[in-house]
Amino acid sequence: MIAHELYDHIHPTRYFIKALRQVHAQDHGHCSGVLYAVNSPPALINCPLVHLTGLTEGMNETRYAVVAKHLMEGIASGRYPVGSLLPTEFELCDLYQVSRHTVRSAINQLLSQGLVSRRKRVGTRVEASSPRGGYSQSLATVAELAHLAQTEQREIQDVRHFVADLSEAARLGLVPGEHYFCVSSIRVDRQHTAAPLCWTDVYAQRDYAEVIDLAREHPGQLIAALIEQHHGRAIAVVDQQVRAVLLTAEMARDLKAETGSLGLKIIRHYREKNGDLMAVSETVHPDDRFTLVTQMRRDTQG
Repeated sequence: MIAHELYDHIHPTRYFIKALRQVHAQDHGHCSGVLYAVNSPPALINCPLVHLTGLTEGMNETRYAVVAKHLMEGIASGRYPVGSLLPTEFELCDLYQVSRHTVRSAINQLLSQGLVSRRKRVGTRVEASSPRGGYSQSLATVAELAHLAQTEQREIQDVRHFVADLSEAARLGLVPGEHYFCVSSIRVDRQHTAAPLCWTDVYAQRDYAEVIDLAREHPGQLIAALIEQHHGRAIAVVDQQVRAVLLTAEMARDLKAETGSLGLKIIRHYREKNGDLMAVSETVHPDDRFTLVTQMRRDTQG
């Protein structure tokens, strides 16, 4: 059963919009629609309404990331020009069919990248059309880590097979004497094809070597996720270590950065529920191209 609902929406450029939304009752209120503009310039006539089905079908943990990504695209395209105000929180809640908490988390991502500013009784103002100081990402779940990978393009630089020695085993948490492979790659942002975002080495046991070809075929998927899909494994926990490093001459050359400049190294251990190690990734970001945002909440339980 499909019900049609006519409602009003104020477009961020402050033109008055009438939109026809189709509500699919059998799909738990999933929505899709087409935006019809009244008294608006030609550029807005075919402006698409957000496809909310894609939001509600995704995992709850990533809704704010999807909203933030869509708003960033709107800013970059000029739909929300520098100096203009974004829609209010309530307008965004209605537009994306998400909670106010989700909208605030999305806006916080834009704030962390210097794209917007917020003032009481004024609203959220667009300050820049592109992120300040590189790339920023908030990661709280495995799903969000996978979503981040989908926004980047893997370009494999080298593949090697080796037996882990004591030094490698201690540094990466591998088993000494075991056979492993390492896939080395740079990653670039699909929307901003400037300098590479990072260099990543992914390590896994030789038994999973068939995913090397799959990694070439699917450059937007985590190698750990490919192991999941093709070997019946399941990532339950990702342990993450973060520390500052200095870029070596070789690393700086590949990342188009200065030798000896600061970098951020992130080592992630992908584990199953029983603690077994599935894969390890070692990623180095130049300091001006990535900001890792974490959030801590007070435990309110007595």
